[in-house]
Amino acid sequence: MNPGELEAVVALARLAKPKVVVEFGVNEGRTAKALMLNIDTIERYVGIDVPQGYVTDKAVQRREVPQQPAHFALDDPRFRLLIARRGSHDLAADDLPKCDFVFIDGDHGRAGVVKDTLLATRIVRPGGIIAWHDYHHLGTVDVREVLEEYYDAGRPIQHVEGTWLAFMRV
Repeated sequence: MNPGELEAVVALARLAKPKVVVEFGVNEGRTAKALMLNIDTIERYVGIDVPQGYVTDKAVQRREVPQQPAHFALDDPRFRLLIARRGSHDLAADDLPKCDFVFIDGDHGRAGVVKDTLLATRIVRPGGIIAWHDYHHLGTVDVREVLEEYYDAGRPIQHVEGTWLAFMRV
């Protein structure tokens, strides 16, 4: 993440007063660890990632597949790691808990962003928040393009100025 973004994710999550959090693309577990350390309402945290050797859709992400998924968060008893062979492409909403906050930082290809967002909208309780990372104009990922299409279709997605974050209250 870029400087200041982790703090912004913590602030967004606090707005939802989450008991349950789901993160798509938990990577090494830095965000999970930060949220669990800084938000005392969290009772359960599910981090989703892919196994070592997974080949991402976007070349820019191929170095980001973690060697040890979620290793920073595994010592917290509230945390559960869910490894899926194809990430969220292998999951249905019934595989995940209802939650108050979702952080999406997984597969940044179009199909991945669409699938993660679809799952998030099905599991976030009313009043909860969905947040996305890598909302930018660099052209290396599809996050911004997909979210702008959703915004144009009426979804209340907002950009966090000065960051690569976007969010939506459900």
